[in-house]
Amino acid sequence: MAYLNVSSTSSFVSLSISTTDNRTISADGTTATWAASTATDLVVPALQDITVTNNNGTFRWVQLDSTSRAVVATPATNSLNFNIVLDDASFFAGQGSTKGLFNISNNKTRVYFKFAWGGGTTRYVTGSGYLAGLAPKVNPDQPVWISPLILEVDGNFLPNTQS
Repeated sequence: MAYLNVSSTSSFVSLSISTTDNRTISADGTTATWAASTATDLVVPALQDITVTNNNGTFRWVQLDSTSRAVVATPATNSLNFNIVLDDASFFAGQGSTKGLFNISNNKTRVYFKFAWGGGTTRYVTGSGYLAGLAPKVNPDQPVWISPLILEVDGNFLPNTQS
């Protein structure tokens, strides 16, 4: 068994976002590869408290001729949740043609993302969605700006095609 270690520099998690779709999606629409681009990709630094949510919904009901509930699956609610340490480049300026996080969220711009586990070359998911939940805060005991960041996924997570 191989654990997904995030404690060495070659294994850090990473989040790249772009307002340009630079994914290649498989013919059946179930997997995708991400073509990195320094002209469009904004790599979000200083990620903390990461949660990847794939919350499949269910609908339950009871029939009068049964002693147990019936259940069917409903569409999933997918999201990526982070705390981030703010820096000028990623929060305001952006990278290449991709504006900063504040402008993307404020303008309700659709983004495409790659979230990578363990170094990012073989284990990652891609998708598209919208940024939400920005709420920068600072206090005397925490002298840097920190904000939650939610990436509300529009549709499915698409895993990479590499193994």
